[in-house]
Amino acid sequence: MNINLPKYNQTVYAELLQAMVWNNKCALCAATGTGKSYIAAKFVQEAVIEQDTLILVPFRASAKIWNTLLPQATTMTYQGLLYNRPELAKYKLIICDEMHHLGADEWGKVFNELMENYHGKLLGLTATPIRFLDGNRNIAKEFFDGNDIQGVQLSEAIQKKILPTFEYVTALYDLPESKGNNELTEKLYNRLDFLRNEYSFQNILRKHLAGRHPVKAIVFVDSIQEIPKVMDSCREIFPDAVHLDAHSKYSGKENAETYEQFESTDGDCFLYVVDILNEGIHLSGANVEIMFRRTRSPIVYLQQLGRILSASNAENDVIIFDFVANHMNMREYTKMQNETVSRLSFDIGDPYRQIVQHDYALEELELLEKLHQLENNLWSEEEDALMREYYGKHGSGINYLLTVLPNRTRISIISRAKILGLAGTRKEYSEEFKDDIRKYYCQKNGIDLILQKYPGYTRAGITNIANRMGLTFRDSQPWTAEEDELLKQNASLSISELLKIFPDRTKAGITGRKHNLGITNRSMHTWTEEEISILKANADLTSEEIRSRFFPDLTISNINSARRKHDCRKDRNWKPEKIERFCALYSKGGWNAVKKDPEFSDMSKKAINGAAHRYNVRSAASHPTTWTEEEKDICREWLAIPEKERPPRRELAKKIPAHSENGIKDMCRRLKTD
Repeated sequence: MNINLPKYNQTVYAELLQAMVWNNKCALCAATGTGKSYIAAKFVQEAVIEQDTLILVPFRASAKIWNTLLPQATTMTYQGLLYNRPELAKYKLIICDEMHHLGADEWGKVFNELMENYHGKLLGLTATPIRFLDGNRNIAKEFFDGNDIQGVQLSEAIQKKILPTFEYVTALYDLPESKGNNELTEKLYNRLDFLRNEYSFQNILRKHLAGRHPVKAIVFVDSIQEIPKVMDSCREIFPDAVHLDAHSKYSGKENAETYEQFESTDGDCFLYVVDILNEGIHLSGANVEIMFRRTRSPIVYLQQLGRILSASNAENDVIIFDFVANHMNMREYTKMQNETVSRLSFDIGDPYRQIVQHDYALEELELLEKLHQLENNLWSEEEDALMREYYGKHGSGINYLLTVLPNRTRISIISRAKILGLAGTRKEYSEEFKDDIRKYYCQKNGIDLILQKYPGYTRAGITNIANRMGLTFRDSQPWTAEEDELLKQNASLSISELLKIFPDRTKAGITGRKHNLGITNRSMHTWTEEEISILKANADLTSEEIRSRFFPDLTISNINSARRKHDCRKDRNWKPEKIERFCALYSKGGWNAVKKDPEFSDMSKKAINGAAHRYNVRSAASHPTTWTEEEKDICREWLAIPEKERPPRRELAKKIPAHSENGIKDMCRRLKTD
């Protein structure tokens, strides 16, 4: 088979020839569908080493193309290295198709072992050399000494009409159906119900596939079990179409026959696949792609995208539906958009080749994130930014924040301020001020008299201070020494029990007096040697379990305090192997990934996060809550551009992927004000 390369690959081939003269290892990185296999095959033919070439492929189906191009070469799957362990020394060239598979632990390790005695040439091919979910490992650098040739990239291929441009439709599926437990969440759920019907899977397909004939669709499904459900949904819209499926439970021959049937069908046809069509295989005639995906792997995503973007499809009208799972939050979603289709569209300079995007997911995601925050009482980064800017300002910062944060209470704002380190320490009052509180507070119009003398305070502030001093309107008499002693002796009792002992005092008065005397329930229990022995003997139990079994009359705080004081907690001095395992799990998936591991399944979320703090490890899913000066400088540079010439804010967001567009908008507003 004589191979003639198109003009756009001839320069790439010349660069490859030059690189292979000086290096034994080289990686060719080019967009899927642009002919990497043909470039490699031409190199083999011109070097006359076809019989001395080994081609490694991810799946047996991928070998079919190579058997056509280089019938005398040897093909083998990466998995086959585990069992056959071929003698590589007899080959002059090894081609690693979809070379990012070398990063897998099993066959990557075997491949390195086999390569120790290999001295021939090594050529890798891929569209995605970076393993994003594996520490951003660069396979070209790791296995090919960083010698890489850049072929035609995806944006360039679309702009030059090597690959087709396309419509890109994004929507969500599997939205939650639970109703709200208050007026606000119920209103949001009602809006979500409306969007679920308006932007349903069937409605979106009907809208965008109306008038298209034939519809030749490849449908990517996450699991074999989900195929019948998805297939039934598509049959509702296209009852007369041919519906086929291909997956690992069928033999290679059966799947190959299914592919041929798909290609030969003249009318509408849907092919439902799981995994096996991700790489290396292009089906002629395919003009629609539907992705039902939960994967967050950019490699899998781009490989699936490439099944419909091939040179043979360059003149066709192509449309891609991306139905993403609803577990993805706004930050992940916007990052996905910025790093994939939006970035791709931005890199295509020709306005007539731009990707047409239809986004039905954004409004739903905004609602989901709002509901998640409300139902879990979570604070957003935007709310924290407002707290940092306005707490303590505008005369009464809390009152101002209540207007801009209508879903937050005064107490929640004060509590959040303490967490963010915005609340100052409690003010120390002068003896003169406290004497005036004692003198006037319990009198008629006493608060007004105090406010006249101390105008900087509020009525609520004076009442709070008086209560902490043990004063209320009903507590008109000062506490006596006898009452103080009686209160100390019975401090472990509940407030309702103390009210029976002090019938002339109020709940606020008793609580304030206890605070004023510096006594708490936790400090009043004296632990005996026998009780401490029980704590030590049951160090592996949680405090809740110890309380229910041995000390039902004590509080959890009592028990936790004693366990800390007498070192009766579970041994936290883990062996290095356990620490390493914990850190690896936590860094990839946070506390949830750790909890699923049998070794740590008995730990609570609080204990897991505490261990993460102890071993200074953070989850890859976590995001910064503060701005760095470098990020602020990027915003300042954007603001310095005249407004009419300034690029859209979404382009600014691409440069600061760690923050949401709303967060960036708020930061720009603050910088502009400053």
